[in-house]
Amino acid sequence: MRFPNDTSFHLRMAALVIASLFLEQLAARNLPNWTSPQIGVVTFALGLAWVALFAFHHGRTLQDKVRVLEDRVERLTQRVDLDDDERRARRSLPPMGGSR
Repeated sequence: MRFPNDTSFHLRMAALVIASLFLEQLAARNLPNWTSPQIGVVTFALGLAWVALFAFHHGRTLQDKVRVLEDRVERLTQRVDLDDDERRARRSLPPMGGSR
């Protein structure tokens, strides 16, 4: 599912990645005791699983909200249509040629 704001999200994330690359280089050059943290494969996999589960939960929640809102829009549309029909019926002229 594509969201309207995903482009800005990806641009922000790309900017953060590029900024982190520059900061890594600056830290290695200007801080004598700096060493990059070492991350293991298991830790990395757990982090990715955490992100994936969060994204799945967030996407499912958004999908539920969209379903609820679509249902509300449909019911409101039906209500407006019924109100319009009722208003037209009240404003219509009585039938011609009534009994005498």
